[in-house]
Amino acid sequence: MALWLVMALAGVGMSVPAARAQTSPAVVCNMTRQGTPVTPALLTSGLPCAVEAVAPFTLDHLQDAFDFFSWLTFLALNAPADGQGPIGKDATAIWESWKNIFAVMVPPGQTPTPWGKPDPIPEVCRSVPHSAGTPVLRMVGKTPDLLTAFNQPFDTGPLIDQAGRYARFEILINEPMFEYVLTNTLYNKAGQAAFTGKVDFPSAADTPPAFGAIMVKSSWKVLEQGDNPANFHTETALIYTPPSSNPPIAESCKSRKIGMVGLHIGRKLVTDPQWVWSTFEQVDNVPTAAEVQAKTLKSRYNFYNPACPPSRCQVNQPPARPWDPNVEPFPNGYHSQIVRVIPITPDTAQLNAQFQGILKGTVWAHYELVSTQWPTAPQSKTDPTGAPAPQFLANTTLETYIQGRVPLSSSSCIDCHKDAADTQGHFSDFTYILERAQ
Repeated sequence: MALWLVMALAGVGMSVPAARAQTSPAVVCNMTRQGTPVTPALLTSGLPCAVEAVAPFTLDHLQDAFDFFSWLTFLALNAPADGQGPIGKDATAIWESWKNIFAVMVPPGQTPTPWGKPDPIPEVCRSVPHSAGTPVLRMVGKTPDLLTAFNQPFDTGPLIDQAGRYARFEILINEPMFEYVLTNTLYNKAGQAAFTGKVDFPSAADTPPAFGAIMVKSSWKVLEQGDNPANFHTETALIYTPPSSNPPIAESCKSRKIGMVGLHIGRKLVTDPQWVWSTFEQVDNVPTAAEVQAKTLKSRYNFYNPACPPSRCQVNQPPARPWDPNVEPFPNGYHSQIVRVIPITPDTAQLNAQFQGILKGTVWAHYELVSTQWPTAPQSKTDPTGAPAPQFLANTTLETYIQGRVPLSSSSCIDCHKDAADTQGHFSDFTYILERAQ
């Protein structure tokens, strides 16, 4: 790593400084330094505000620091939302109490419901038995309008599990991010047109303490006979399919028990204005390409059938249209046949094993960090991406069909989000949420 970068990182608090500013009573940052032993004490350590890296500031060692930061974030955000203890029991997680983007980017003339108030649900769902706060999953892809958008910049399509059911997705934002949208009236096109500033979501920093903007993208599968609920974070959700005329899709809503298969966390830090991107998956999602080649496979995966020959089950290919989530199982016995193209590195796998060890006996032990993408040159004047490491990062449930190492076509969180804009064409600070304004 270049000497200027080592000096820059040391100067902005990525190593553990000798003294800290006084901590605000409202915000207590987890300031656990890289290399701290992974013991059950970390389960109650709280949300980190910054990456506490220590020397040597080599690329590999810094990657370990960011991966450690990702795991600390995972532990904190998946603690029960009701405040009843740290991460452990299978309960609604803290991040699940945040605002869904569909409750933020509301129709013209409306204002988002205040923080802490229930989000409105589609009228067709109101007659389906549910309890207050039941999540509503409206998306069949990370792209909200996947079914109706025929021209996508990348290969995309729905993800179909082994039972022929569509995976479902949601995007939520935390309170600082929501309040920024609300205060600046960025939740509709008129407000964005009137906004004269530069979109700049609040950043997390431990001096002074602040958590900053966080957005979460999650992916879920309907649990079927043969799925072990003890291996998943579960919810009972309303599965909503919005109506469409092109292609023709009927509006529908149903209640289903679902299991989380992917979790993508984006955090904006003072030291990392391009955000830090952490992505986790359920451990039984897919095999790696190398495992398929070596035939060292598990008996069951969420999105891969070991018994299906390549001639019948094409790998990493989206299903043929038409796509209609009301038609399940998918016609002709189809299911997605997905493999991981870029394997989890040995260092990350070792860190996963340590954190899974302190989560043993809980559903959370069945999740693994794929990797963390972060900017190696965050203050670069010539590269808006900040030269991300690793160069490519893909969650097999969220970037299923754009895995790989091909520049401009393979998944890279920062490189993709650098093009994010609002409805006026103005840069929207590495999030596509604002383009959903009506």
